[in-house]
Parts: sequence; structure tokens; C-alpha cells
Amino acid sequence: MNEHFKTITDALILEGFPELTDKLASRGQTVDYNITPYSLNTKLSFRFDNLAHFIEFLNIHNPEDVSDKEALLKAKLMEVDLDSEGFFWVNFFGKKEAEM
Repeated sequence: MNEHFKTITDALILEGFPELTDKLASRGQTVDYNITPYSLNTKLSFRFDNLAHFIEFLNIHNPEDVSDKEALLKAKLMEVDLDSEGFFWVNFFGKKEAEM
């Protein structure tokens, strides 16, 4: 894992997202994110060089899920008027699991 990805993963784990280490969401939270052209200036805002860079990061944690998300991520980038070849910020946050 490259140093940039390790920094992101470590920050997510420190903020209490255990499913990254052993797929156990003991606090009832999952990691979600939004994509913006700017940082939200939080501990969980990270710059990615391009879409391929972000997909590389996602592949480390959940490789089976990424191929389905690539088209959605491209659409999201277009929605916020960002180029998939340019840099963008990913702002991670905790999302409560819906209770049944």
C-alpha cells in the first residue's frame, strides 16, 4: 500500500470505521464519501490526483465492488463538473446503518 493510501486508511480507522480492518461495523457505521472540487477541511478530506488514483484506493479495501462503481463515480464527477483526469477531493464521513 502506498504511503498516501496508508495515511487515508489510518485516518479512517482512527475515526472509528473498523470495517476497513476486519469488516466488522461494531459501531453501526459505514464509511461513505462525497466528491468535491475542494477540501471540507476535516481530518477525513483527502486529495486524489484523478479517478484512476481513487479507484486504486478503493480496490485495496473492496476490490469486488469497484468495477460496478466506476461508471457511477464518473457520473458523479460530471455532476459536480469535475474531469476524471483532474484532481478532486474525497470527503469521508460516517453513515449510520439503517435499522430494520
